[in-house]
Amino acid sequence: MNNKDYLDKIAAENRALKPKGKGIFGALNIPPTLAKVLIGGAILVVIMMIVGMIVGGGDKNSERDLVDKISLRTKNMLTIISDYNKQVKSSELRSYGSSLSAVLNETNYAVNAILKEDFEVKNSKPQKESTETDESAILEEMGQTLENARLNGILDRVYAREMAYRIATLIVLEQETIDKTKKSNLVDALTSSMTNLDQLHDKFDNFVAK
Repeated sequence: MNNKDYLDKIAAENRALKPKGKGIFGALNIPPTLAKVLIGGAILVVIMMIVGMIVGGGDKNSERDLVDKISLRTKNMLTIISDYNKQVKSSELRSYGSSLSAVLNETNYAVNAILKEDFEVKNSKPQKESTETDESAILEEMGQTLENARLNGILDRVYAREMAYRIATLIVLEQETIDKTKKSNLVDALTSSMTNLDQLHDKFDNFVAK
């Protein structure tokens, strides 16, 4: 049952209720017209509360959470590039990796500055512990994938594929943040990052397709 059906069901059930005897309003000598107004108001309040919980529950990532994720994601991708870029055989692919490293460094620096100045973060810890846990899991997955590829002699193709995928997910994360924030400096930093990342995504993706 979707949200609209759920709310319709509540409304239908309320309309189907039939008073037995005088009820509480009759006992209190409240006129029928006023009683209907009070009942209608109570139903409206309940529905608004349910809608608020539905909307609030769907908004799992606050602006700060998203910026924390970008900070950690760019940092972790830089770690992967540092570990594996020098090990790929293709000089073309190494060049892409170096360019990606430059973009990620710039983005990470800008985002961390915004966290410090605009969000008044005095340490490097994210707002939610789960954010760090999730990003660490992504880092571990990237490292394991690439290490397996290296051991099997297929690092170049897997590295290109992995970077293309991770760039795509980072772009989505940055766009989500832009859609949520009202901070012009954050929008500018992420817009510039997305433009550069989009070009690099195509390069890594085309390398995989060769």
